Amino acid sequence: MLSLILSTIAFFIASYLIKQYMDDVNMPKGFTRSTLIFSLALAIAYGVAVVVDWVAS
Repeated sequence: MLSLILSTIAFFIASYLIKQYMDDVNMPKGFTRSTLIFSLALAIAYGVAVVVDWVAS
């Protein structure tokens, strides 16, 4: 349960920070950018969940 909560928080933080970075480098908005943000944030959230499960066990 803890991994679900922390990975959800990590997903939203990562997606926000990745979006801010892409705004700073003037990457044009579009479907590809949105998909990239989602994929990277999902990978980070998955990594956080794996680490939390590993530490908790």
